[in-house]
Amino acid sequence: MRNPQSPEPRVPDSLTDTTTIDFAVSLIEAEPWTPTPLLQVHAIGRRLDADVWLKREDCTPIGSFKLRGAVTTAGALASDVPQAGVYVASAGNYGLAIVYACARYGIPVTVVAPEGATASKLERIRLLGGTVETYGADFDVAKSRAKEKASEAGGVFWEDGVIEEMATGAGTIATELLRDPEPWDMVVVPLGNGSLIKGIAQEMKRCSPSTKTIAVVPEGAPSMAQALRGQAWDESAAVETLADGLAVRVPIPKIVEELTGLVDDVWMVSESDILPAVKSLMELEQVLAEPSAATPIAAMAGHRDEIRGKRVAAIVSGAHLSMSLLTELTTTKGLL
Repeated sequence: MRNPQSPEPRVPDSLTDTTTIDFAVSLIEAEPWTPTPLLQVHAIGRRLDADVWLKREDCTPIGSFKLRGAVTTAGALASDVPQAGVYVASAGNYGLAIVYACARYGIPVTVVAPEGATASKLERIRLLGGTVETYGADFDVAKSRAKEKASEAGGVFWEDGVIEEMATGAGTIATELLRDPEPWDMVVVPLGNGSLIKGIAQEMKRCSPSTKTIAVVPEGAPSMAQALRGQAWDESAAVETLADGLAVRVPIPKIVEELTGLVDDVWMVSESDILPAVKSLMELEQVLAEPSAATPIAAMAGHRDEIRGKRVAAIVSGAHLSMSLLTELTTTKGLL
């Protein structure tokens, strides 16, 4: 399945040592869109009484951090993909990233999305050559369907959060942050299935152990926060959050176990603060972030004492907003 004109990457034997991040860095550094911008935001920083910087993962070609992991995953696993191709479950960004990264290897990708997924994201997946099926009321139902389809077709199912290369690719965000000569007190990261924060936290613990990694979870999808806090969660409870990229109903046990000890704290954000945080990013810094990507700003606004006087990097994870949310923003008051 590999494009014969594509270079054969060196695939690491281990997915837990420094060879892995070196492999990911070698792939990501070859991309024309890296490093992504790292911008000090003076207006937001003054409102929060902190030295706040935005790591602009919304500035990748697909408008999402997930392209890092997808490029790493495709580079490592493309030669093992069967003729039937790759199947994934996604609300949009992960599927878009996998389609984009697999296209260079000629690998077909089928994306199963929940019925409420943002239509513009799904249309872009189609435009890039992916096959889209909508199924089920939420992400976890769509995931079960994608697994079934992969098995029936003889394809391979790539599960975001389980495939190690997704986290390793995300770890290159930390690699870029750590090239800044000044130390970071804190990195604030949206928490969905966990691959983003896992990759970042692993690198921070290895290279800058004094830097705290903070996970942000929306109150409308609290299961990952509950799992990391050792609390019970209700798998039957409906997920109702504007931050569709963080809409996890059933945590992946493997990820929860791995994140224990890596994540220093979990901050929950009110649903009522998410869209106002999007508005503040737009008004104060001219950054158009999707709701999931604005949750670190909402979280910092709710934890001013913890960040006061600190040097903080907030991960702006993506830039996909529906037209309905853009319209709603015109009458929304900013959070800061």
